[in-house]
Amino acid sequence: MSAEFCILLAEDDENDVFLLRRAFKDAGISNPLRVAQDGQAAIDYLIEATKHPEEIQTQMPCLLILDLKMPLRTGMEVLQWLRAQPVLKCLPAIILSSSANQQDIERAYCLGANAFVAKPSAMADRTDLAKHIKGFWLRFNHPPAVCTEGLDAARQMHASLELSRHLL
Repeated sequence: MSAEFCILLAEDDENDVFLLRRAFKDAGISNPLRVAQDGQAAIDYLIEATKHPEEIQTQMPCLLILDLKMPLRTGMEVLQWLRAQPVLKCLPAIILSSSANQQDIERAYCLGANAFVAKPSAMADRTDLAKHIKGFWLRFNHPPAVCTEGLDAARQMHASLELSRHLL
């Protein structure tokens, strides 16, 4: 995948943002990291990105990384909102949380999380996590059409898929 696709991190803790940026740099991730300081800011960012089709490939993230406990809207609320959006519901989303509470894990997957990761405490482990994100999500994973083809193409594809589903 091209380095032009950005990653959206929804994280309210400045230390965690700093440590993830450092881990991304150490892992050689060159994709721009956009940061939303709370859950509502993440939603606002995604809404704004859909308003500018000409910039969709630079503004629409190919990956969303969500903290769970944030002000205004939690990571779970952002995930629930995301999965209710017709064109954005396919956007890959990883929960990156300080907690590994089993109820949080189950709820995140039920709401459509693609992965749930407990934040590593050691910097070496954070860098290792960043390398795995780079290897899987940024190299081998193919993002949905909204990231690569733009909004109109994604809408057409989703409409076609919805029509096919009703015909079955």
